[in-house]
Amino acid sequence: MIEKLLKRYREYANTEEAFAVLLVKKHLAQAKGHWVDVVDCRRYEMSSDNMHFRFVVGGLFRRRIHPKYPPRSDYTANGRFDGRAYYLMARAITWETAHADIEQQKARNVLPLGFEIRGVSYDKNAGSKGYFTDNAPPEIKALADNLLDRTDPLWDSALQYVNAPEFVYEARQARVLPPGAQQFVQADTASQRR
Repeated sequence: MIEKLLKRYREYANTEEAFAVLLVKKHLAQAKGHWVDVVDCRRYEMSSDNMHFRFVVGGLFRRRIHPKYPPRSDYTANGRFDGRAYYLMARAITWETAHADIEQQKARNVLPLGFEIRGVSYDKNAGSKGYFTDNAPPEIKALADNLLDRTDPLWDSALQYVNAPEFVYEARQARVLPPGAQQFVQADTASQRR
């Protein structure tokens, strides 16, 4: 039973939904004391960071069921506590409890608080002028006069000053909506994708 739960949780922990839940907990203070139910989300496909989302939409359900964790002594052997194994088990139990609680509340037609988070990814250096960054030494900046001549030995160190695109992510909008409002946000999001 425990191994099956851990296996299911490990599979979930690498999903887009799991990262969306983490993003919501990071950007919405109102998520404290609530379970996060992600209804729809879309990541920035080109970003290597799993926490970069175009949008995350869903609901916040008040926690009615609380997880019951095993005693720490179950994870102590020869006087040594295995904190990693205990933490993983606690996360898996919390995840299972959240899903059970959310499903029970949905079955009773409890309306959650809706939420919406919208983020943007942009090139921080988009407006920069010149081939090299502003903090490059003058002798490096002089190489920009003839970019086709790569015979100068300064080019070995000059590449670290190239004004390359640097994409940054920013959550621009994070808001909580009244109960039942996430259906409107979800419909709005769906219409934007067409």
